[in-house]
Amino acid sequence: ARNALRTHSVKNKAALKIIDSALFVLVLDDYRPGTADEAAANMLHGSYRLSEVDGLTGGGLSLPKSTQHQVGTCINRWYDKLQLIVCQDGTAGVNFEHSSIDGQTALRLVSDIFA
Repeated sequence: ARNALRTHSVKNKAALKIIDSALFVLVLDDYRPGTADEAAANMLHGSYRLSEVDGLTGGGLSLPKSTQHQVGTCINRWYDKLQLIVCQDGTAGVNFEHSSIDGQTALRLVSDIFA
C-alpha cells in the first residue's frame, strides 16, 4: 500500500518521506473525550466508526457503491512513530511502537513535556 501511495503522486512521495524521517508526530484531534476511559481509548487506538460511501471516485480512487470505511481519529495515526496526541479540550497523551523505543525513554520524554 505504501509503494502504491508513493508511485501514485509526487506529493504523496514527498509527504511520506517527511513522515518517515520524523522523530515524532504531533497529532491534533478534533475529538473531545467525555471520560478518562474515552481519553485512554483515544490515545491507545483512536475513535472510529464505519461510514457508508456511495461510489466515491476521483484522484485515481474508485470505490464500489455502498463501501464502508473507517472514520474518526484512528485515521490520523502513524503507529510506527512516537505520537504526541492532543485532543480538542487539551487532554494529551502519547502512543508509540515499543520495539523502536524503550518505555523508560518515552516516559522520560512525556514527564519532561508535562512537567
